[in-house]
Amino acid sequence: MTPQDLKTLLESSFPEARVHLPRVRRLQVHLPQPQVLPALAFLKAQGFGHLSAISCVDWIEENAFELVYHLWSYTYRFHVMVKTRIPRDHPTMPTARQIFRVAQTYERDIHEMFGVRFPGNPRLVPFVLEDWQGPPPMRKDFDTRRFAEEVYGMRSIETELFTRREQPYKGFRKK
Repeated sequence: MTPQDLKTLLESSFPEARVHLPRVRRLQVHLPQPQVLPALAFLKAQGFGHLSAISCVDWIEENAFELVYHLWSYTYRFHVMVKTRIPRDHPTMPTARQIFRVAQTYERDIHEMFGVRFPGNPRLVPFVLEDWQGPPPMRKDFDTRRFAEEVYGMRSIETELFTRREQPYKGFRKK
């Protein structure tokens, strides 16, 4: 199967899909949220059995998150990205764990860093930010500088450089 063959197959099986071939051995599939899990199961049945990652992009100005499922076929040797947008206000996406067991770990990371909920995933507990009390830190509206000031008493280096008056260093003198 070639990427073009898969493009044709996806477009006939999922009429709402927008399928692109951005470059060699790459296929992008944009789907509405309810069609993502059926498409993932379909692609797995077609030989794309390796879910190498799920990533999340914060499109703050559009008030949406984009979830990107990265699939690989060892048989056909090309990469498929399945993309969907979910609302940023109440981000929820059903788990893909029943299709790809490894999805549990990727969903756990996205839940922790972006606050996306994945109903059906039984293990959405923090594994990096155990004692975290603030908002999800990878969201674009998370203010890293303010957090560092409040929690660690740190001020920005720019603030330090532009507000402190120092005497020039006098350790080296021209002879």
